[in-house]
Amino acid sequence: LSEVENNEYKVLEVKNSSKSRLPQPPFITSTLQQEASKKYNFQSQKTMKIAQELYEGINLGAENGGAQGLITYMRTDSLRISLEAQQSAKDFIVDKFGSDYYPATTRVYKSKNNAQDAHEAIRPSKVSLEPSKIKKYLTLDQYKLYKLIWERFLASQMSSAQIDTVVVDFENNGH
Repeated sequence: LSEVENNEYKVLEVKNSSKSRLPQPPFITSTLQQEASKKYNFQSQKTMKIAQELYEGINLGAENGGAQGLITYMRTDSLRISLEAQQSAKDFIVDKFGSDYYPATTRVYKSKNNAQDAHEAIRPSKVSLEPSKIKKYLTLDQYKLYKLIWERFLASQMSSAQIDTVVVDFENNGH
C-alpha cells in the first residue's frame, strides 16, 4: 500500500467484449426445489406443498376468472413445453418487451434421456397472469414461488442475454 499510495495510476490496457448467454430452461421438480432453497431458504417439502396449492387452484376473484390452477403439474422431469404455451409466451414477450426480446426460432429444451416426459416442465398455466397482478390473492410464500416459476418460464422463452464487459488493467509504481 505504501508503494502505491501517493503515486499516479496509469491505464495500460482497456478490453471491451460482448458475449451472449442462453436463458436457463424452465423448472423441473429438482431445479425448482434447488432454486427455492437457494433464493428463499425453502425446504423441499415446503416448496412442494406451496406448488401443490398453486397447482390445485387459488381464488383470484371474479375479475381474474375465479378459482384456477396457476401452474402446471409440479412433479416432472421433463423440459417439454406445449405449442400453445410457447405461442402464449411469444405473444406476451413481443407485446410487452418487443420483438427483439424473442429469439428467431422458438426455444426447445431437451430433457435427459431417462426423463419420463409424461408432463410438461413446470410453468404458469396462463402467462398473462403476471405475479404482480395477482399478488393480493396469494400468501407471501405462494407469491414468491409463483413469481419464481413465472419469471423462469418467461425468461426461458426469451432471446439470449447480451452482456457487455470492460476490463481495465492499471499500473502504479510497477504494481
